[in-house]
Order: sequence, then C-alpha cells, then structure tokens
Amino acid sequence: MADLAALLDREASAEIEGILSEARARASEIVAAANEEASTLLAGRRRSAEAQQRAALVRARSAAQLESSSLTLRAQHAVIEEVFGEAEREIDALTGKNEYADVLAKLIDEAVAGSGVETANVKAVVVNPGDQAAATKAAKAAGLSAAVETDESVRGGLRLKAGENVIIENTLYGRLESLREELAAEVAQVLLSKEG
Repeated sequence: MADLAALLDREASAEIEGILSEARARASEIVAAANEEASTLLAGRRRSAEAQQRAALVRARSAAQLESSSLTLRAQHAVIEEVFGEAEREIDALTGKNEYADVLAKLIDEAVAGSGVETANVKAVVVNPGDQAAATKAAKAAGLSAAVETDESVRGGLRLKAGENVIIENTLYGRLESLREELAAEVAQVLLSKEG
C-alpha cells in the first residue's frame, strides 16, 4: 500500500506539475498578450495625443494670424483715418488763408466748365457764408451774372446751380472723399510694405 500511495503521490505530483507548467505557460501568454495590447493602446494614445497637439498648434497659429491680421487692419484704419483727418485740417487751414480766394476761383471755373452750360445759364453759386465775398469776386471774374448764395453746409468750395436741374458740387472736402478709397489703398500698401 505504501507503494501505491507513493505511486499515487508521484502521479498527483506529476499531474500537479503539468497543470502548474501549463498554467505558467498560459499565464505567460496572457501577460505577453496584455503587454502587447498595452503597447498598442499606449502607441495609439500617443499618436492621438500628438495629433491633438498638432491640431491645437495649427489652431493656435491660425488664431494668432487672425489676431495679427485684425490688429494690422485696425492699425491701418487708424493711420488712414489720421491721414484723412490731417488732410481735412489742412483744408480747414487753407480756407482761412488769403490764397483760398484763388482756389475758390479755380473751383468755380471748373464747376462752370463741368456743367456744360453757358455762363448765362448758371443760376446760382452757393458757398459757405464766410466765402461769400471771395465767391462774388471770383464769379464776376468768371463772367457769371448769377447770384452768390450762402449755405452753412457748403464747406471748402461751392455748389453750382445751372441749367435745368443741374447741380454741381465742387469742394475740396468732396474731392478728398472721392479719393478716399484710392488713397486708403495706397496708404495700406505703404504700411504693408513697411511691415514686410
């Protein structure tokens, strides 16, 4: 019986050793598969994090470029407004000087020529009240017999009433305004060339 117990003990030990060996092999496979899955998962998350970082960097650059463009446009607008403000101040200063009478005379001549009507058909020359004396003299020099009227809204030039429903506004401020887009584009071009 002792032999049988020893034999059973050896067989049980061999079977236990086989089961343990198989369990170790299986555990090793499970650990290897888990490590591989973890590595794959980690690599995927790393790629995802890197892609998110690149996307965030692109968004940040785009936002920075947009903000830079916005600041540049605001600065250009401010400079352009300052340039036009200075031009208007120069016109304001000119209208208070003696040489403005010569400018007003030229503006009257241009308005008459641009109206396409005979001087006899000019009905009125409308100017700012401060320019009435100079306009009266210039109108007579241009051969106009039309009345010189005043209107506070006319500044830096005149409004010519001629023929049937012909009204020509010829003012320095109007000319400046008509050139605004063109001059604004030129000023913007100068500013951009100084940036680059």
